[in-house]
Amino acid sequence: MAYAELHCHTNFSFLDGASSADDLADRAAALGLTGLAIADHQGLYGVVRFAEAVRERDLRPILGVEIELLDAAVPDPRSIVLPRPRRAPRDRRVAATQTSAASEPLAPSDGLPVRPVPTRTRLPGHRPAVKEDYRGVGDGQRGPHLVLLARNDAGYRSLCRLVSRANLAGTKAVPRFTHELLAADVEGLIALSGCRDGEIARRLAAGDRPGAREVARRYAQLFGSVGRHGGGFHLELEHHLRAEDDWLVGETVALADELGLPVVVTNDVHYAEADGRELHDVLTAIRHGRTLDTLADLRRPDAESYLKSEAELLALPPGEESLGARVAARWREGIEATAWLAQSCSVDLGFERYRFPGFEVPSGETPFSQLSQLCWDGARRRYHPLTSSVVRQLAHELDVIEQTGLSEFFLICWDLMRFAKSRGIPAQGRGSAADSIVAYVLGITRVDPIRHDLLFERFINEGRTSYPDVDIDFSSERREEVIQY
Repeated sequence: MAYAELHCHTNFSFLDGASSADDLADRAAALGLTGLAIADHQGLYGVVRFAEAVRERDLRPILGVEIELLDAAVPDPRSIVLPRPRRAPRDRRVAATQTSAASEPLAPSDGLPVRPVPTRTRLPGHRPAVKEDYRGVGDGQRGPHLVLLARNDAGYRSLCRLVSRANLAGTKAVPRFTHELLAADVEGLIALSGCRDGEIARRLAAGDRPGAREVARRYAQLFGSVGRHGGGFHLELEHHLRAEDDWLVGETVALADELGLPVVVTNDVHYAEADGRELHDVLTAIRHGRTLDTLADLRRPDAESYLKSEAELLALPPGEESLGARVAARWREGIEATAWLAQSCSVDLGFERYRFPGFEVPSGETPFSQLSQLCWDGARRRYHPLTSSVVRQLAHELDVIEQTGLSEFFLICWDLMRFAKSRGIPAQGRGSAADSIVAYVLGITRVDPIRHDLLFERFINEGRTSYPDVDIDFSSERREEVIQY
């Protein structure tokens, strides 16, 4: 089983990812990787394009996100994880128009960004500016990172709910991910501890080993951790040839051994090829509003965040036993674990699948029984008397509708027409639906298919794989009432 990269940023990580999904997928296929995970910042904007690009190269796509949390997993009295925000520089030209409180750091409870806010004149209507300002704010001033990957369809739904709720709770470009929000949606999720900006790595780097241990225990309890590769939480090992990487990998391995946690090796990819570092620097300069000459410490200090092969990762110091046999063994184990995790992740986005709302029916009834009752009642009103041809055709159409699972579909169409008629809104069904006696007796259409000898199979038949097309026209003057209903 070959390596799979589980921490990869596309250019949907705005001004931080320097390569497109297609470029990353091409590179992964050329390197012989078995899978590739998207972990863009704070959103799922690129997953559709990414999934298609990776599948076209016969690789396994793993869908995920890297979130930035606004609070620490365990108490942080030393401000290791969430350092106090720097005060935004005041502009003398607009200082007179703002209160002194405008330049104070904002607390998470305020519902506003926790980072420096630029000093600006007040917006029309005296609304305070709540847009986040990234200029000059390095990773150390941001919240701790955590990578979440969807193991299955339920996991992807969990990701969607998390991202949506975080955005609804936050402001533009500042979704509010908290541990309380995270705990509410963990079904089907795999969590990786993140890069050096993750809470565990930050605490280890600051000498807070007890805190790092408690954070790891909390995440293991939240996401689950059983067996060598069976857990939902994994400690992430990275090595970008920085001076402190040897020590950090060793400490993370020791923590994993102490708590019995699985590890995975990732490379925190931000560009596909090694020469992508130059473009990444340009993006970083744009994000911070600086020139390349003045980017200084805001530039990533290494040029190693490109997509690497299994052989390249094994050749790094942790894989050569220079850090000890135990670290080398866990490093190789972490590379093997990526392939296992990639194979265990399967999400079907269902591009060709329709999702209709359910239709509530009375107690003791099924959608088909309810539809059947409405149709026979409607047939008695439409036809006097009920002829054998009407009975045979209606029974035949109901049988086909039951076989194709379209009972709720017709109930929804009937309900829309019922609502329009009850409100006096002109409405009329048309098109091939007029071939159906079911549509006629439900009041969806007005053309008698028996009298005009219309062919129902043109509308629906057992061999048809697509949904039928029921066109209903509503009065343009009152159409919005139907849409709102």
